[in-house]
Amino acid sequence: MKKRLRNAIASLGCAFALLAGAAQAADKPIRLVIFAAGGPVDFVARQFAERLSKTTGTDVIVEAKPGANGIIAAQTVIASEPDGTTLFFSSSGLFTISPIFQKLPFDIDRDLVPVSRIVINASAVAIDANIPAKTVSEFIAYAKAKKQTIDFGSPGVGNITQLWIEQFADATGLPLMAVPYKGIAPVMVDVMGGRLAGTIGDLPAFLPHINSGRMRVIGLVGETRNPAVPNIQTVHEQGYQGLNALSWYGVFASSKTPSPLVQKLNTSFKQVLSDPSLRDALRAAGVEPAASTPAELAALVQADRARWATLIKQKQLKME
Repeated sequence: MKKRLRNAIASLGCAFALLAGAAQAADKPIRLVIFAAGGPVDFVARQFAERLSKTTGTDVIVEAKPGANGIIAAQTVIASEPDGTTLFFSSSGLFTISPIFQKLPFDIDRDLVPVSRIVINASAVAIDANIPAKTVSEFIAYAKAKKQTIDFGSPGVGNITQLWIEQFADATGLPLMAVPYKGIAPVMVDVMGGRLAGTIGDLPAFLPHINSGRMRVIGLVGETRNPAVPNIQTVHEQGYQGLNALSWYGVFASSKTPSPLVQKLNTSFKQVLSDPSLRDALRAAGVEPAASTPAELAALVQADRARWATLIKQKQLKME
């Protein structure tokens, strides 16, 4: 009886400690830290932040910490108070690709914990609209007639776009060259200016330029079409295999964050992602709301990392 009483008192003490920490944190805004302003991650984070603020009654701020392909943003969260108010809103690459290409200044699996996946991204092969091609087959014919290496832009090296370009080259047999840039914005500028033939990336970044007629999507990554561009076939659907790995965005917290608080955040995120207005806004931009449990996101990170590690080893790719 005394043992049960001691256990009950200890459990109650832990609960009070958690509640006290949560009460203190409630006075602080929630910071969703991203690694670059103005891109598709920023767009999704701001849409999510607006609804999260309404759901929790707490101010939610999207804060960009640019530099080093997300490393600085991750370090900001790792060094933060583990009270659930500073969270890393990230695309998949830092977790699934960067640890393969380079030694990070932290242990990404030990120092950050998954909270929830937020969306599965639609991604696409986009080309200069002046190229006379509307399908993958037509682009192959155009490229082969050039009889030279075809330049595709990549926002840096050691990222998912570089790997998609490798997969697209394998699928089509084209001599594609991944040309590194400092971000997706200058890549799109040079695609629209005719200095690059194309690129592969997240559909939300491309949509304004597709709608203006300055870029053209010739195929989607994955095996299913996207409601934002229902008439565009996937590369797979057009008969070219291998370009099927989708990107996603997720939220991660400092690993020192108490597990009950991580679960509380996860529950709030699921509620936010069930909001019909948010789901409509995200789908119109080409992304699919896709909440997960922390364990499901952890498993997804490991599965995607293993897939990319195989390709990187086969191609003998390095950070250069």
